[in-house]
Amino acid sequence: MNRSYLILLICIAGAAILCTGCMSRQGSEVTPVPTTIIPTDTTMRIPATIVTTGIPLTQSTPLPTPTGETATPTTAPGGPSASPTAYQEEQVKVTAKNFAFDRSIITVPAGSRVSIEFVNEDGIGHNMAFYTSPSLSTTIYKGEIINGPRTITYSFNAPAKPGTYYFRCDPHPNMNGQFIVT
Repeated sequence: MNRSYLILLICIAGAAILCTGCMSRQGSEVTPVPTTIIPTDTTMRIPATIVTTGIPLTQSTPLPTPTGETATPTTAPGGPSASPTAYQEEQVKVTAKNFAFDRSIITVPAGSRVSIEFVNEDGIGHNMAFYTSPSLSTTIYKGEIINGPRTITYSFNAPAKPGTYYFRCDPHPNMNGQFIVT
């Protein structure tokens, strides 16, 4: 038997074995067995998404929380399960025009996932960078400098500790404001 045909036969047999575990027989019909998988990314602190597949999940592992504790999924009304580590996402739009931001204060909850839609309407490079103070001693997040007109989305985690922090355009420090974490 030709080696290519043998490899093809092995692949088909393997796929058949895998599919057998994904299906259940009810009468003479073969129907998918729905399984819920909850992928999470605790390092980026992104809320989990619920995905339903035909592959059975054989083991349920408690999900870690940012504090290092473990959590178990909870049942949500109308859905199979909810994320035990659902983080609040704050969406903010900031526009740079005529060498100025359109807002001087951004307020978000402590520990939230911050998504900033940054619109640069000037024909020169701007960015948004977040620091613990105007001394720039500690960077919270530094966004990419983009030449306008262009839009970019910056995503990062707000500090867990409430307080008044600082943001600015690095190439133009006179473009700045308060980043308030509540």
